[in-house]
Amino acid sequence: MKRLLSAIFLVLVLCSCATSEEDTLKKCGYSDEEITAIMKLSAENKKRFMSERQDELLKFVCNEDFVEENLDRYLQCYAASDEDLIIEKVNKGIMNKDNAARLRELYSSEYYIPEKEELYVEYLYRYLSLRDVIEMVNTKRYLDLYTDIQPVDMTKGNLILVNKYYQLAQDYEPDDLVEVSEVPGRGYLRKEVYEAYKALYEDAIKLGYNLNVVSAYRSYASQYSLYNRYLSIDPQEVVDTYSARPGHSEHQSGLCLDVSIPGYSLDDFHKTQASVWLAENCCRYGFIIRYPDDKTDITGYQGEPWQLRYLGKEISEDVSKRGITYDEYYACFVE
Repeated sequence: MKRLLSAIFLVLVLCSCATSEEDTLKKCGYSDEEITAIMKLSAENKKRFMSERQDELLKFVCNEDFVEENLDRYLQCYAASDEDLIIEKVNKGIMNKDNAARLRELYSSEYYIPEKEELYVEYLYRYLSLRDVIEMVNTKRYLDLYTDIQPVDMTKGNLILVNKYYQLAQDYEPDDLVEVSEVPGRGYLRKEVYEAYKALYEDAIKLGYNLNVVSAYRSYASQYSLYNRYLSIDPQEVVDTYSARPGHSEHQSGLCLDVSIPGYSLDDFHKTQASVWLAENCCRYGFIIRYPDDKTDITGYQGEPWQLRYLGKEISEDVSKRGITYDEYYACFVE
């Protein structure tokens, strides 16, 4: 009988304590839903809510993915309106107080690709800027050149990516090639590309820029011969900075061309006003400068202000406006 009375007394005391705590929480302005979440906490954490409202803590405690043992880590990574992100990343062991600010910056970048999160985190502290990490991961430059080679995704049409990680089939040849015949130069281009280039050429002539097509479509076999000729002159690591290995050349796609003007070699083309005009205006005709001088660490090639790559007007203008390479654009918005 005494044991039963003792048990009943203990239950009454506990109920009284719980009621007292709930009343205290109500006086602090908590809603019934908030009180329910708080009452599930350990006694130590519950005390944090008893004297005044703790809105910062509530953001985490009332979240459906809240894990109590991580509460202090959530707070270390706290940023207003970011509780969902913080809870997810802390629970996964990715975010901590040292990297929280940089990771929030990463996740807010329009060039962030969720599937590559582990790589971003892995390289985050190896480079001076977050932009370096994003560029490197998105363009696969954390890999050695000509490794992890994938076939070009031909379903992308004019937006295919051909570079040192994406290779065209040996027998690939566009089925709509037309001869460069109505403008100075030689070679073949895909019909749509040729029509766009003629419009560009006509406007360039009006400004006194007498552009000449010096190279257009090249077959796999032609690129093979050209690349091996360069190998007879320079070591492979040097050749790879200015010539594509067979299957990896934009020229085989029929979507790019090299231009020059009389009296200037390709190496001197950057000294001309024509090169300045092309860089600023080619996007209006559907082209980009494929290998900018300041992006060699991304493209893997020396700057080539003479090489035009066709993407179509809308995409080329978007790439130009963003100031990024097509390698970056493809990873974020096409792939």
